[in-house]
Amino acid sequence: DCALLIGGDLSGLQDFLSDLQKIHSAGKHLLGLINDVLDISKIEAGRMDLFLETFDVPGLIREVVSTIKPLVQKNENRLDVDLEPGLGTMRADVTKVRQALFNLLSNACKFTERGTIAIRVRREPEGDSTWYQFEAEDSGIGMSEDQARRLFKAFAQADASTTRKYGGSGLGLAISRHFCRMMGGDLTVHSQLGQGSRFTIRLPATVTASRTGPLETTFQPRDRATAPPAGRGGKGAR
Repeated sequence: DCALLIGGDLSGLQDFLSDLQKIHSAGKHLLGLINDVLDISKIEAGRMDLFLETFDVPGLIREVVSTIKPLVQKNENRLDVDLEPGLGTMRADVTKVRQALFNLLSNACKFTERGTIAIRVRREPEGDSTWYQFEAEDSGIGMSEDQARRLFKAFAQADASTTRKYGGSGLGLAISRHFCRMMGGDLTVHSQLGQGSRFTIRLPATVTASRTGPLETTFQPRDRATAPPAGRGGKGAR
């Protein structure tokens, strides 16, 4: 049967191409959701670690740009890359920096159609230390102030209509900001409704230790006063 298929008319296989592409896209989407949930679980359990190494910043940007190009082209956008000369190297968790940058650019591609997406990188001295600033800007749908305030909470998106139209888990930005804060930096946003968004990552050129804090979620925390006192309890105590 295989020999006949290979040697015969393959035109009939085109009928399955659309379904195969849908299956492939759904599989990638599911894998992304699983990875995000695993990251959130590790963060909440305090088991997310940093793996510090020295890497070339322009090389990292070239890698991210190469990966993001198909998403840029999907909505007929243009990508502008602006790298300050002499960026050199930084010491940080390259995997987490890459993931944060890719998340920002993929969001920009998703919420922008026939527009412009830009990534800019600067190296800035500040006192006795040096910082890197990564900006991802788009000319897309933008956000209101209220939407921007909720943006970095886990499992939250700008609003329900955004979720219905564009999909997504609402985890990526919360994870990306936590990664940045672990490395002693931060992730912020400036946006105007209908005029696009600009996300800014600031990281020290040399990350020395993990700095963690509580992760914001959209869930109401359990009231400690209603929990059973430690050390007491009947059948349900552990």
